[in-house]
Amino acid sequence: MCFTVSIYRNSHVVETDVGALFDASDVYQPYVHVSGFAHPDLPFITSARPDSIELVSWGLVPSWTKNAEAAVDIANKTLNARSETVFEKPSFRSAIKDRRGLLILDGFVEWQHNGSRKQPYYIKPQSESVLLLGGIWEDWLDKSTGEVRRSFSILTTQANTLMSVIHNSKQRMPVVISPKLKEQWLLDNSRTSIESFLAPALDSALEAYPISAEVSRNPVNTDRIEMLEPIGPTIR
Repeated sequence: MCFTVSIYRNSHVVETDVGALFDASDVYQPYVHVSGFAHPDLPFITSARPDSIELVSWGLVPSWTKNAEAAVDIANKTLNARSETVFEKPSFRSAIKDRRGLLILDGFVEWQHNGSRKQPYYIKPQSESVLLLGGIWEDWLDKSTGEVRRSFSILTTQANTLMSVIHNSKQRMPVVISPKLKEQWLLDNSRTSIESFLAPALDSALEAYPISAEVSRNPVNTDRIEMLEPIGPTIR
């Protein structure tokens, strides 16, 4: 699964690295790391506007959600979407067909289980300048306020070799999209094309190193970059 992510580079660097511009860079909030259960607004490119970077809420709320109370409940359950069932699940099956997106990150955090002990690892690209995760998005109208809320889920798949060692309890990882293929992911609506992306990342795509367990006690961190410093060797 993927519940803690990191995007701490400034807005100008984000724009340069992904070749798109923020709609509202003045309200962009970088995070050293943040939990999905805080439902942050994160930089996201949608299939509807592939040249723009929007700030989208983490935790997909389907368009058919009845009210704000139900929206809060379902957003806690839709931080991730399993690629194996995404075409069948009511919350996701419409979005995967023509509302795909890219979450822009520096990296993400996952925990390795050793008995009762959990060791957090920071995972980032080996060679790419930015990490792009495949996602799906949805618009929901809050009829009580008239506000339209845009939200997303991160797609997950089976772990590759690296992630099977780190995320050893669940054997899952997010779907990683190569920057070279971002337009195909966003715009090619054929099921064959979509499914070709829903596979474990190549073993050469990512690297990881252990970080302080203090990250587990801080669901939202906007400035303490030292919490991502390695406390052990990098593994690839």
